Amino acid sequence: MLRSSGHSCLEWALGALALLAAGCAVHADLPSARPEGPLAGRAPRGFDPVLACGAWTAAIGEGGGLGPSGVDTALSHASFPELDPRACFVPVHYHGDLPRPAPTPTGCGYPEPGSLAQVEREAARYERIAEGKPAPLPLDLACALPGDVRRAAAFQNARALRALARRLRGGERFPYSAVSTFGFGAGKHGESALFGHLPDGACRTLAHLDLDLLGVNVTRARRAALAHHARVGPVITVSGGAVHSRLLEAFALHALVTCQFGVPSDAVLLDPCADHTHTNIRNTGSLVVRLGGRTAYIVTDDGLQAAYLQEWTLFDLLHGSVDQRALRDFGYLLGSFRQASRGMNAGFWYTPYQFWAEPRPGLGDFTCLR
Repeated sequence: MLRSSGHSCLEWALGALALLAAGCAVHADLPSARPEGPLAGRAPRGFDPVLACGAWTAAIGEGGGLGPSGVDTALSHASFPELDPRACFVPVHYHGDLPRPAPTPTGCGYPEPGSLAQVEREAARYERIAEGKPAPLPLDLACALPGDVRRAAAFQNARALRALARRLRGGERFPYSAVSTFGFGAGKHGESALFGHLPDGACRTLAHLDLDLLGVNVTRARRAALAHHARVGPVITVSGGAVHSRLLEAFALHALVTCQFGVPSDAVLLDPCADHTHTNIRNTGSLVVRLGGRTAYIVTDDGLQAAYLQEWTLFDLLHGSVDQRALRDFGYLLGSFRQASRGMNAGFWYTPYQFWAEPRPGLGDFTCLR
């Protein structure tokens, strides 16, 4: 979720600068030789996990060296998971709009051992929250939400996790643990017919004007639904709060993927707390961990956000990249992500486990996201 511009001169100027930044994005080519350190999913020498989840820059020891964009790789999400089967990197090929995942590498895919038990524990936690009972709030609900909104989201997530547990007990397997997409907010979205939609409510009729009003959210929802239908992942996670208008982006995306694009409602998990792309990624990573998974497939539209998720953009020079914002706001990196779509540029492999090539247990299971 990237912040939309308003109508002041300054905001128009910032919007123009954002468009310029989107045009200056780098998708790094695979290196001719296998890299070392963070680019290969390895921790830098001297990495201190005790410090990492609040003081990442103090924890990285000797650092990772400079990557293709001149950024210290220990301070970047960049890596090359295509080069190592331990990454469980699965390309998703597009023929027109239709996605088709490549075969899943041996030893990869979802669920993993222990995933079912993890899903059932999380379902019980969301059920307690929905019932108003004491329970630790997950990141996707740990913000200033109205009580009815928090309960509705918790009820929906509990229902989706119970349905997922039934599918896992039936032996179903997938390349990724989830398909994930993020909302885009603008003030005009509050006028949409989806304002006030709750995930357990009836579908609302959307006129063409409503769909036009929602803009790239429709594209993102459609792409997420198509990936779900192609069995890229067993659930869709939708992320976004009511930051730019009265409309809760996660609830609007839920309505789009279910009512417009045919995804069962009990296959959708909600994150109504994210307020920017780096928060979308953080909360999505937390959901991946709590699903007992390793990777998610993030899909967006072809615009600014697809560029923002590449290895380097002009935002790096403006100190506004995903990594820079995460380090400032949270004190740690959010994991590793890399374009996985083939035939379009807006689908990404994502893991909250930054050092995915390290042994498990150990740093291979290290993440700051819970």
